[in-house]
Amino acid sequence: MELSSRQRHTLIALACKVAWADGVVADGERAQVLALIEKIGGAPITEEELDLWLSTEAPPAELAELPEPIREMFIYEAMKLVESDGETSDAELKLIETLMARVAERQDAATPLARISVVKRSRL
Repeated sequence: MELSSRQRHTLIALACKVAWADGVVADGERAQVLALIEKIGGAPITEEELDLWLSTEAPPAELAELPEPIREMFIYEAMKLVESDGETSDAELKLIETLMARVAERQDAATPLARISVVKRSRL
């Protein structure tokens, strides 16, 4: 699915918000954001803007601005992003749950995403 510049902007802003959720953007999280940018065909922002978004927080963005299949895909990308630094904070989980609730409220309850629950895993 081809995304408009505005949709790519929204997706990147949301990814940066997830990366920033615990107040720290680790190298693994930065790498995941860059991988997502490559996956969607590039960023409609400059490198300097991206660095700013990853160091101070991204601009406002709403998941509802994205087409449904992209919203669903973003939840999985967001989970990969949260897990990429080996630490999953309560703030990150709360953000993922909020995003999932926004996606699920627009979906049929029988869809897989509507039935996922987020559980914090502890390291052994």
